[in-house]
Amino acid sequence: MGERVGPYEVTELLAAGGMAEIFLGHKDGPGGFEKQLVIKRIAKKLLGDREIEHMFVDEARVQALLDHPNIVQIYDFGEDRGSYFMAMELVRGCTLRWTIDNANAVRRPIPMQHALRIAADVLCGLHYAHERADDDGKALKLIHRDISPVNVLISRAGIAKLCDFGVAKSEIQRVMTRAGIVKGKFRYMSPEQLNAGELDRRADLFAVGTVLWEMLTGRRLFDQQDEDDVVAAIRSGDYPAPSELRPGVPRPIDRILRKALHSNRDRRFRSAREFQLACEEILRMLPSASNSVLVGEYVSAELDGTAGLGVPTRRRQYTPENDSLLASGFEVLDPPVPSSPTTISNPPSADYADEGSDRVAPPPGLTGRVAGAMLMAPAVVFGGLGKAIEGIGSLFSPKRRDPEVRVTRTRMRD
Repeated sequence: MGERVGPYEVTELLAAGGMAEIFLGHKDGPGGFEKQLVIKRIAKKLLGDREIEHMFVDEARVQALLDHPNIVQIYDFGEDRGSYFMAMELVRGCTLRWTIDNANAVRRPIPMQHALRIAADVLCGLHYAHERADDDGKALKLIHRDISPVNVLISRAGIAKLCDFGVAKSEIQRVMTRAGIVKGKFRYMSPEQLNAGELDRRADLFAVGTVLWEMLTGRRLFDQQDEDDVVAAIRSGDYPAPSELRPGVPRPIDRILRKALHSNRDRRFRSAREFQLACEEILRMLPSASNSVLVGEYVSAELDGTAGLGVPTRRRQYTPENDSLLASGFEVLDPPVPSSPTTISNPPSADYADEGSDRVAPPPGLTGRVAGAMLMAPAVVFGGLGKAIEGIGSLFSPKRRDPEVRVTRTRMRD
């Protein structure tokens, strides 16, 4: 493109939604310095709309106060030719939306431990945002209000990051939501948010619960075709447990999701930290571990495996018809989801023990021991009678074996 936005050069348009345009850009410096980032600016069709401009400024002001590894960082904010822009962190990886869709396409569910790890990361960043105060110590009382899989990015380093605070509610915002107006993606809304009621941080915890439920089952919790049916399902409070759709999900996971998704917010977790610690405790007891290294390896393997399927790389093009499909703009960085499952062949099992094997050869039988004794006879002549007796005795004496060490893992109790 070659267009400049402030001090940054934009190379391509990634997405254009209802409010903003998102570009891939970079800033150059002396000595070959180059920093790649994402540029977000108000859509040209909305220039001059004071309410939209104030909302954009509110988003920048809020996100500038959030410095946390599980939140996408904002580097700069400015104005160029009558339009505000933000320079933001470029996360190399994929959205959680792609991760879920890819798992369904290749018929490999997201491992439970990784789903919990990703949810714990999001909750860690969310707790920081909920507790954040401004420089004067005044609590922001921030509520994200738009947590969904498209607003969670997962880097190849295995770090989940929450993004898009465009409709967040806080004490420093200048544009207040009018009564009766609902903001966010309604399939991930809590009952009180859907009813346009007074919100607190527990509405975000409900949204994280719906996202974790979706990671575990591979389907949306509220996936009805008709919007009225979605609203009725959310308000009903009668949600299936993940174990009903995915065998093997332990009951403690069902229990924490039952709490996070309770229709009565007083019965939910009191904070994102409490929800995070519940996920961490279950992670500690699962037979398979998860951490940023393992999540990064999982995400990278899925991304690289998709690239190796022979699916042609396609870049999503913006058209006025797909305006409503672009929720945050970051999902356009995702590779295409494979159209058919990949086949992974199991490696052949070895019929023998190599040097690195922990299998121990059986002790020789009586015949073998007698033959060994006969072979030791020359030692009487050449090595002395004492050494021969010692060698023969060692063949018939029971061998000392190293004590067997067995590692056990505590099983979870319902």
